[in-house]
Amino acid sequence: MKYKNKISIPSKKKLILYSSIAITILFTLPRTLVLLKLGQANIDIQNRLVDYGFRTIYSFLIALIFFTLNLEFRKIKILSLTINLGIFYQRILLNAVLFVLIDVPLVRLHMMLFDPLSFERLFQFVFNLNLILEFIFVILISHIYFLLYKNYLVKIENESLLKANAEARYEALKNQINPHFLFNSFNTINSLILSDQTKATTYVNNMSDVFRYVLESNKKERASVKEEITFIESYIQMLEDRYGDKIKFKINIDEKYLAYLMPSMGLQVVVENAVKHNVISHNRKLEIVIDVQQNNLAITNNLQEKKEKQPSTGTGLYNLNQRCNYLSGRNLEIKRSNNNFTVIIPLISNEDINN
Repeated sequence: MKYKNKISIPSKKKLILYSSIAITILFTLPRTLVLLKLGQANIDIQNRLVDYGFRTIYSFLIALIFFTLNLEFRKIKILSLTINLGIFYQRILLNAVLFVLIDVPLVRLHMMLFDPLSFERLFQFVFNLNLILEFIFVILISHIYFLLYKNYLVKIENESLLKANAEARYEALKNQINPHFLFNSFNTINSLILSDQTKATTYVNNMSDVFRYVLESNKKERASVKEEITFIESYIQMLEDRYGDKIKFKINIDEKYLAYLMPSMGLQVVVENAVKHNVISHNRKLEIVIDVQQNNLAITNNLQEKKEKQPSTGTGLYNLNQRCNYLSGRNLEIKRSNNNFTVIIPLISNEDINN
């Protein structure tokens, strides 16, 4: 599965309705003036009122149809053909074809129902001209709305991602220095001091490296894979000193990927998540493999979930996903099977940054 950003957007239905009414009023106004003149000239006004009513309905339907087409839909599938309305020439072509399909029968229908006031060809020309002008006006306004709407979404998404990025930094620091983490670390040190002072010294050194990296990582958004691997090795040493042979790690990273970039502290978030939510015992050892799959970093652990859920804010992987999206434009990916749980972090090459 992939995380998706959820952004609240304003309703387009009211925008379409109100815009259609406004366009109808604008293009009906000249006919209203003509109708008033006909009334003063003692011409059969009743028949003209019905004509006026029908043409007002035409104007409203034209505006409603083309506003809906251009603002409500992004892709339309006709049999095996898919039209992407986000592509300008496809949108214009579809609008033009649809307009012709509506305009031609509409003119014929109206001329069957009502006798023109002027010559038939002149009436047909004026009728068509009015519909064409309205059609062009609707398309222009729709395009302006589309650009404004797209700009609004980009602004909202940027604000959301920047906020999530800041929260992720805070969460990464908080997860490492919270009392529970310190309590477990000091307990491990206390145990090692009594049993193996050399191991205790090594543990303290690794703990020092971990905290130093955590503090430094909060000053930058990205870290190289090499930096993250070096850090996670210190973190792994701490976990192995705590759990012994009940936890196993395997790191298979080709040297060419060490220069690639990723969200700082990304590996720690995933590894900590695996340790936190899975059973770790002599009978059920936790195995974590870190490797590269299709230019992405994959962290896989055997799935043996704890029956009692651990206290969690639920924001660790979500915020990491937001950071991945912010830095690379790609989402974190999670693959879950009966036996394994894999988190895939998109890697960023130097070429991606330069582009």
